[in-house]
Amino acid sequence: MPLGARLPLSAGSAARVLTSVDQAPGGWVESVGEREAGVASVSAPVRDASGRVIAAVSVSGPIERTSRQPGKRYGSFVVHAAKEIESEAGLRGVDA
Repeated sequence: MPLGARLPLSAGSAARVLTSVDQAPGGWVESVGEREAGVASVSAPVRDASGRVIAAVSVSGPIERTSRQPGKRYGSFVVHAAKEIESEAGLRGVDA
């Protein structure tokens, strides 16, 4: 995928977070091979003070490295990073 490529919001964990289509109870969404064969990802929403999703934090990589359950391995990290961004930017409290 070339740098700066525009991607549709119809596939992938970040797309589902940004469109609020899907949300796991742990606060993250994962995808395996949705956007590109052999790639898995896990994403968490960054929300503003009203709770609206304004961005996503995502980790992606080859399935051989991330596994077929990237949320299990990295979900808590992306959720923590999203909450830190919210807190540092003054969007919400860190425990929100």
